[in-house]
Amino acid sequence: MLKLAWNNIARRRSQSVLTIAITALTVFVFVLVLGVFLTTSQGLEKSQERLGADAVVLPSNANVDGYELLFTSKPENAYMDESMLEWVRGLEGVAQASPQFYSQTVDGGCCDFGSEMRIVGIDQESDFLLEPLLKIKEYDQLANDQIVLGGDFFGYVGQTMSVLDRPFTVVGELYRTGTGTDTTIFMNMDVAREITAQAENLDALEGQDPSNLISAIMVKLDGEKTPRAFGRSISKDQDHKALCVLATETVSSLEDQLQAMMKTLLLLWAASLVIAILALVGRFSALAKDRKKEIGLMRAMGIQKNQVFASVLGEAEIMAAIGGFVGSVAACVAMVPLGGYLLEAFKLPASVWSPATLVLCGLAGIALALILGLVSSVGSAHKCAVLEPRVAISQGEVN
Repeated sequence: MLKLAWNNIARRRSQSVLTIAITALTVFVFVLVLGVFLTTSQGLEKSQERLGADAVVLPSNANVDGYELLFTSKPENAYMDESMLEWVRGLEGVAQASPQFYSQTVDGGCCDFGSEMRIVGIDQESDFLLEPLLKIKEYDQLANDQIVLGGDFFGYVGQTMSVLDRPFTVVGELYRTGTGTDTTIFMNMDVAREITAQAENLDALEGQDPSNLISAIMVKLDGEKTPRAFGRSISKDQDHKALCVLATETVSSLEDQLQAMMKTLLLLWAASLVIAILALVGRFSALAKDRKKEIGLMRAMGIQKNQVFASVLGEAEIMAAIGGFVGSVAACVAMVPLGGYLLEAFKLPASVWSPATLVLCGLAGIALALILGLVSSVGSAHKCAVLEPRVAISQGEVN
């Protein structure tokens, strides 16, 4: 029966190609939607786990964009006096607080890394963000001529690299987080301040001495006070002018954005699925009608009803499997540039397009194709199987 089904597919080549194309297109859209959902969901989950801070306190003159601050390589080049750190540490609910100094975003022309990145200075004594993210660590205490790279840069540990014409040794590499951390160079805060003081293209200092300035305070709460309540306490304090970005609310906002986008994509795919089912039902009905006399001859030669049913169904499933494979492979290939587009357009942190996700999406696409083929052809297969040989021969034609 399998050989017969394959011969029928090969003999009706143009009709078979059309059926395979309809299936492949439906699976292509499905795998793309599934891939976007899985990668962005995993990215959000990893980002929430690895952001580390519950809130970020910024200068009052900061042009705050929570998405860019947490999920891109653009630092907020606004500064406040480092005395603000002691005020924040004294607030109710603060378990840990660590300052950071944002130097600038630089392109590959200034460095040996070949892509855009940001320079962030950290205070090693109070920092609680870097240590949990370290994938490779070859230092006990970060020296002034040493740097740690985000997860987008790999293979540099142990090498000496130039950053803004200053030599540094790469002594650490972080896990990928799907956030701006992936494209960040971390160094001692005093070194970042020196670089900023010498920068010719950074006007945010407005003539201030950066040696006693900070850009942000990363805050970890003790759990007794909610991030939202902490944010309100920051905004209500009139003596200390500051802004607060809540990491959890930013991630929640991204999740809402993702859900809205996924609902739209699912509705579009559901519409395409209905159209595909109707088109395939029509295709298989037409194929069954064309084969009436052939089926009648088969039945007259002693072929049983269940064998006819299996033959027609097998023919449909073979074409569905081919279409599912083609659609899945095409979607997995298209997912790479699409993921980059979503990251750029919506500032959605993307997870790694891992082999496991690739296989999962591909298998799901093929499974959908087989189900689609079964649903669309089972009615036609049944009609063919129950045809009486005399009726089938009199109504049909042999191709």
